[in-house]
Amino acid sequence: MKDKEKFIDKVVIITGASSGIGRATSLAFAREGASTVLVSRTAEKLEKVANEIRKLNPNVLIIPTDVSLQDSIRNMIEKVMAEYGRVDILVNNAGTAHVGPISHEKFVEDTKEMMAVDFYGTVYCTKAVLPIMQRHGRGHIVNMSSVVGRKAFPHFAGYSVSMHAITAFSDALRQELHGSGIYVSIIHPALTQTAMLSHISPADMPPPFRRMTPITAESVAEAVLDAVHKKHLRVILPSQPKRLLLADAISPRLGDRIVRLMPNRVFASLIGIYRGKMYEHDTSY
Repeated sequence: MKDKEKFIDKVVIITGASSGIGRATSLAFAREGASTVLVSRTAEKLEKVANEIRKLNPNVLIIPTDVSLQDSIRNMIEKVMAEYGRVDILVNNAGTAHVGPISHEKFVEDTKEMMAVDFYGTVYCTKAVLPIMQRHGRGHIVNMSSVVGRKAFPHFAGYSVSMHAITAFSDALRQELHGSGIYVSIIHPALTQTAMLSHISPADMPPPFRRMTPITAESVAEAVLDAVHKKHLRVILPSQPKRLLLADAISPRLGDRIVRLMPNRVFASLIGIYRGKMYEHDTSY
């Protein structure tokens, strides 16, 4: 089978599909022959991505959905089933992010919002598709977390909480579904060049991010497809964060020390996280 045909006839739901990693993942699955269901809150943005996909693959469906609302998800799943009759792959990618110290007056409010969209959106979508996959005896669920879903960063505590919750949920889900024919993958990207942090001024970025070259949304999308195709259980990208996570597993003090050193240009260059480019505030999508 040609690589471009490895997901032919598969029905893939991608949440947060209107921009960033979701957009890149939707395009990547479409190139590989999949029927893509694009899910996000804004119909206009979804249509823009759908028009890109139609140049590659006519099999695309847009369904404006708020993943923080169970009724909205149920409506989305009903439309998918009416159109295709099944769900082969679910990519839980929808998310939002806020930055600030734990002492910030909006910390609790912002964390609740992130949990509602990032974590509970993942849970709601998973529970909605799981009975469908179980009836067919096959499927693959991909949950998007982050490197901070394994090691929390200062000024990113709320987001780290939601990402850690997704990590724990995915680990438990994978074990519960063992032997069912349904696979679970979790993706842990480092800082990625998307518009998710475009509402945050560079000065307010979490300190470890201030000297970090972001990876591309396309590289994360490639990792998602590879995880589904090869049934990888956990993917951390790029390779450099693995050293931080290993150091933190050996000693929290060592892990904290590395995080404190990351804003230093020389140190960041030595460990390979800074390669001359910084995060850009791109709002094109």
